[in-house]
Amino acid sequence: MPNPKPLRLRTKTLRERNFHRCRASLPTPYFDTSMGAAYLGDALGLLRQVPESSVDLILTSPPFALRRKKAYGNKDPDQYIPWFMEFAYEFMRILRPRGSLVIDLGGAWNPGRPTRALYHFKLLIALCEMQPRPFHLAQEFYWYNPAKLPTPAQWVTLDRIRIAHPAA
Repeated sequence: MPNPKPLRLRTKTLRERNFHRCRASLPTPYFDTSMGAAYLGDALGLLRQVPESSVDLILTSPPFALRRKKAYGNKDPDQYIPWFMEFAYEFMRILRPRGSLVIDLGGAWNPGRPTRALYHFKLLIALCEMQPRPFHLAQEFYWYNPAKLPTPAQWVTLDRIRIAHPAA
């Protein structure tokens, strides 16, 4: 008589156990699939419910610090860094030791001038100088879209003003 195949009990991997531990601490998802879940609510409040060192990757595109107010409640560039740092401390708390934070963050224009605001660079420096545990800059990604019109339209197409560079 042939030997029967050994009975294999499937044990959950560490990643699966971690996933279920994290999900158990959160409220009922707004949308749920076998691939993940989406939650509707105050993002900072939800982050505070996620267990410490339980997340491998945070991929976020927070509201940009635009000069004109949007319905979703964006912050002004001068208020942006303190606002974002509340999230940053929660990100650091929930990330595993080898976890990653990827931020898609757009810039803003300085009012009345065809020059860019520096808030997103200042935010990057604040994240890398964060105490007691700083983030580390590993790589930058730039959005390249040749079909996108030059901006801001006021300076490019209406006033046709450019910043003059001093002669060398």
